[in-house]
Amino acid sequence: MTAEQRVIDLDAQGDVVADPDEAPRRRRPIGRPPGPYIIGAFVLGATLGGIGGAQLQASREEQTRAATVAVTAVASSAKGDGRNSGGMAQFDAQVTVVNAGPQPVTVRAAEARFTGIDIRPTDSSSRLRPAAAGVIDIQLVADCSIGHSSLPLRLSVETADHRTHLVNVEVWYAGSVWHDRARSLCGQTG
Repeated sequence: MTAEQRVIDLDAQGDVVADPDEAPRRRRPIGRPPGPYIIGAFVLGATLGGIGGAQLQASREEQTRAATVAVTAVASSAKGDGRNSGGMAQFDAQVTVVNAGPQPVTVRAAEARFTGIDIRPTDSSSRLRPAAAGVIDIQLVADCSIGHSSLPLRLSVETADHRTHLVNVEVWYAGSVWHDRARSLCGQTG
């Protein structure tokens, strides 16, 4: 080849000569518009994202439901003879617990430490379906010289997700069977 021969640039369009530092342009195939591919990819992504988002939300709602604790308690019975020891009435009793939550729960223990009152847990527990009631055995020690209207009772409750929650509830004491038993053991009447 002689110096006078010209090199033909295949990247040139018309009379424009391509710059050697410029990368070649990617061309789309003739007859295939890009719109359907972009729209298809968008629809596929939106569908998969929607399904994944719905499953995530359902999973979170189920976890929230499994961890929900809603219980209430009532002084239900005083059993056994009991005794008065040094101005302290001591007897076995029961507390009725109602599950007001959406999932089954297991009430493991009930206890309270309050001025003049000591409620100790026993080994009893109660599995409660939603809207069901069960009893928990306790031991109650009450100071004969102190009166109470209600007691803050702490319940140990296991939820469906196997987590234990400490739940505080108020139990009405004045006029209850617990109060009546304590008064009778303390020698008070009327």
